[in-house]
Amino acid sequence: MSETYHTPVLLQSCIDFLQVRPEGIYVDGTLGGGGHSEKILEAGCFVISTDADSDAIRFAGQRLSRFGERSILVHDNFCHLTVILERLGIPKIDGLLLDLGVSSFQLDRSTKGFSYRTDAPLSMRMYDHGDRTAGKIINEYPEKELARIFWEYGEEKNSRRIAKLICQERTRQPIETTVTLANLVESVIPERHARKSLSRIFQALRIEVNDELNNLKGTLEQAVEKMNSGGRIVIMAYHSLEDRIVKDFFRYEETDGIYDENIDMRTPKAPRLKRITKKPIEASEDEINQNPRARSAKLRVAERV
Repeated sequence: MSETYHTPVLLQSCIDFLQVRPEGIYVDGTLGGGGHSEKILEAGCFVISTDADSDAIRFAGQRLSRFGERSILVHDNFCHLTVILERLGIPKIDGLLLDLGVSSFQLDRSTKGFSYRTDAPLSMRMYDHGDRTAGKIINEYPEKELARIFWEYGEEKNSRRIAKLICQERTRQPIETTVTLANLVESVIPERHARKSLSRIFQALRIEVNDELNNLKGTLEQAVEKMNSGGRIVIMAYHSLEDRIVKDFFRYEETDGIYDENIDMRTPKAPRLKRITKKPIEASEDEINQNPRARSAKLRVAERV
């Protein structure tokens, strides 16, 4: 069953960098199909696995059931890390793994609306509830706000043209499905660039619906607070916006001062992290050939000091 979900990217690298100890407590914040959690649990430790997608919880629950009480599955977003740990009575952890983005399984499921390749309602919610959907954004956000989202979160250079067309079309009838949106985008983008533009637009909408970048920032801060000395934060990102947040956070937390250019002074602060990877780890050509999803993955690691 697990083979039908997706192949974990950089699996062994993630485990090696976590430096899993049998007596440790670890959090896999992006459970997915359970591949990473399973590998961590095989070291004999205790793992809390979270996912906002109830399908992932059901799917991985069967895969991880053999580990008994050492495996706890939590249907929640990793951005609620502190609350989850407090609810479980766990003061500190020894490692956090985040495999960001959306899984191949989610992309392929027509009911979620993450992909432009299948016709589905414009939802894109990781959770099964909530008011914000991609359809609500497409049909209600002002034109300038749509263009900003497409540019900032998707880095789509035709963001203004696409936003303008969407706003014109929605005055005639609501844009309710992935195929309807994809056809609109394709009508203003040259065919040779259409696939990349569609990927960027759908990515931007998914990020906005699920507030992914703010969730990542908040989780990194919580992880540092909840991490035992020597614990590792292992983050795998798939696009530049996520990777930049992780890189900048690790770099800031490694410094021993904050420079304020307005007063040309450096305010002392204690470093809380040590970067283990100065440059991101990327998949080998062999892994990319076996698992194309690995091509854009960038793995960064930092240790609590």
